[in-house]
Amino acid sequence: MSISRIDAAGPSPAATPADLGTFFRELLEILEEWKPRLEVLFRDPAAAPSRREVDAVVEPLTIALLQRTDYPLAGGGFVAAHNALGDAPWHMAWWQGRSKEVQVLSSVESMGEAYSRREWFTVPVETGNSHITGPYADFICTDEYTVTLTSPLTVGGNVVGVVGVDVFVESLEEVLLPDLRRVHPEASLVNRVGRVVVSADPQLAAGRLLVGDWRQAAEPARMELRGPEHTGRFAAVHPCGALPLAVAVPL
Repeated sequence: MSISRIDAAGPSPAATPADLGTFFRELLEILEEWKPRLEVLFRDPAAAPSRREVDAVVEPLTIALLQRTDYPLAGGGFVAAHNALGDAPWHMAWWQGRSKEVQVLSSVESMGEAYSRREWFTVPVETGNSHITGPYADFICTDEYTVTLTSPLTVGGNVVGVVGVDVFVESLEEVLLPDLRRVHPEASLVNRVGRVVVSADPQLAAGRLLVGDWRQAAEPARMELRGPEHTGRFAAVHPCGALPLAVAVPL
């Protein structure tokens, strides 16, 4: 049974640090499944698609995913690269809201220069790889503390935009905390620079710098915890596979 699923039938089996990436891997796999539907729109470089054509493809994919109860998502869709569409320099085909059917207001298009500098957009566009951003305060769409998963859409060697989903940190806590506690009563899921995404330790808030950049650490199995209250304490940091996430377990 996947630990990403909310299941009233009972607790999931004992979790390992690597298991905590399951929720994110499954979502990235779903985003990959979206890409062939969108690639068709961009195959003719002389006839870039319109916003309406993009929305017509993205909306049913997004709404179907947002309506699933096993993935408590806050939003999702496609964000076009600069001048990738035929009738607008920027566009967000993005749906959000508790009803799962509220599209981001068109006025957000005027904020294209702002979103084009966000990590969730720049990293997949520049690297050609999927990315997980956050936790961060999403001032563009929701003003909520958010984690965003994005993956580049590449056609003919050019990145024409990113597909992605948002999940609120509070929803991640609901999904991941039971398994974090089964790893260790004070285990924490941290991002690529060692900031807390979700922690079983109630004293550690999301966004708190806990261990620093574990990817560059000489000894990730023994990293010093940050903060004066953790002086002299260490944690073993276990990567969640190839994801930019890891589980920090106090020693």
